[in-house]
Amino acid sequence: MLERRSLPQERTTAIITMGGQAQVVTFSLDGLLEQGESVTDVLVLHLSPDDPRVRRALSQLSTEFAGDRYRGHPVLFRRLLIRAEEGPLDAIRTARDAEVVWAVARDLLAELKQEGHRLHLCIAGGPRLLALTLVTAAMLHCDHRDRLWHLYTPREFLEKAREGAILHAPPEAGVRVVPVPFAPWGAYF
Repeated sequence: MLERRSLPQERTTAIITMGGQAQVVTFSLDGLLEQGESVTDVLVLHLSPDDPRVRRALSQLSTEFAGDRYRGHPVLFRRLLIRAEEGPLDAIRTARDAEVVWAVARDLLAELKQEGHRLHLCIAGGPRLLALTLVTAAMLHCDHRDRLWHLYTPREFLEKAREGAILHAPPEAGVRVVPVPFAPWGAYF
C-alpha cells in the first residue's frame, strides 16, 4: 500500500486528514512539534486530486516538505489517495464509498502498527466522514502510545488562513492541537 524507503527503526507518523486546505497539515504538524512530539513521517489522507483545491493544497505541501525536510527537521512526507476499484473518490456519497474509506483507514493503521509506528492522528481536515472513519479504525488498531488530535483555529484566524494563504500560524494567533480522549480498544483484545 505505502511506498517503501530505507528508514530508521523508530517511526512516529502523523496521519492528517485533508480536504483542500494545506494549512490543516502545517498547523497540525507545527502544533505537534511545538509540544515536543518527535514526528518522523507525515501522511496526508485525502480524496481526489482532480479537485483544484486539493491539487493546490498538495502542491503547497510538496513545497513545504521539499527534500523530505520540514522547517529544518527530517520528515518523510507521503500522501495517500482514497481509491475505490474504479478510481479515486472525489466525495463520500454512498455507503459503498464509506466502506472504501473504512477499508483504507483500517488497512493503513494495521500496516503502520505492525511496522511498529507510533501514531498521531490529526482529524481536523477533509470530509467529516473521513475523520470519523479514521477514529473508528484507531479504536481497533491503536494503543496507548498513540494520540488523537483536534486542531483548534480561532475563527478570525481561520478566515485569514483560508485556502492556504497562511501556512504557519504565529503564536499569538491561538492555533493549537488539542488531545482528544479515546479508548484504543484494540490494545485490550
